[in-house]
Amino acid sequence: MAESNNAVESDEITQSDIPALLNTARRDRIYVTKDAYSFAFGSDVAAVFDDMISRSVPCYLDLQLLVASSASRFFQPGTAIYDLGCSTGTSLALIAKRLPKVFDIYGIDNSKPMLLQAEKKLSDLKVLGQVILKRERLQDVEFRPASFITANYTFQFLPEVDREPMFEKVYSALVPGGAFILSEKTQPDVSAEHLELVKELHEDFKSQNGYSLSEVARKRESLRGVMRPIGERENISQLQNAGFQTIIPMIRGYSFISWLCIK
Repeated sequence: MAESNNAVESDEITQSDIPALLNTARRDRIYVTKDAYSFAFGSDVAAVFDDMISRSVPCYLDLQLLVASSASRFFQPGTAIYDLGCSTGTSLALIAKRLPKVFDIYGIDNSKPMLLQAEKKLSDLKVLGQVILKRERLQDVEFRPASFITANYTFQFLPEVDREPMFEKVYSALVPGGAFILSEKTQPDVSAEHLELVKELHEDFKSQNGYSLSEVARKRESLRGVMRPIGERENISQLQNAGFQTIIPMIRGYSFISWLCIK
């Protein structure tokens, strides 16, 4: 396993540092009056994405700390770092701050509005020069040898037929000792009764963060058929089929799980 590279590591980042990186001044009110429509990462979502995800996904700040710390620990000089589905660039900013002398950090996203938000965030934080932003489908990425790759709530939007080949591409791109953090909303492997309970408790979580019941319902309908979560065991099986033998669950909140996978 690669050890932390203290020669390129900057000051530690704490959870209190992360809110300053999130553009939450614009409140997510997309579904206050808007009827449900097929969800897409357009300009309306990109403008409020930081607020949306921090109020909808449990343990989101903890995940950002995990990504930054893991990137610092597993990075190997001469290799690249990838954020697949980089959205507004929060993880990229944290990685760049932890590794200020590293310039082979790639942010991949298929949404132009998301990349524009990422570019502004990275520029404001004066780390844009370390990051290469690319608009590209994940399936089309041609990886350089990498020591750290992360994909946070990204693969759940891929067609199911593309998931396992993407895991194989990630595994092949990693150098020995490299690591992959995968975060996914999963379909809990429980009874139908308990599945409904998990869903209701997550909706309570969103209500406690300021979303109305009608907003929650409209967004749920808009994601139907667009987000395709699979079970925890199926995720692990696909990772194993791709070649990963070390798969460690690091964060779990409701049906959201982050795994650290080491080559």
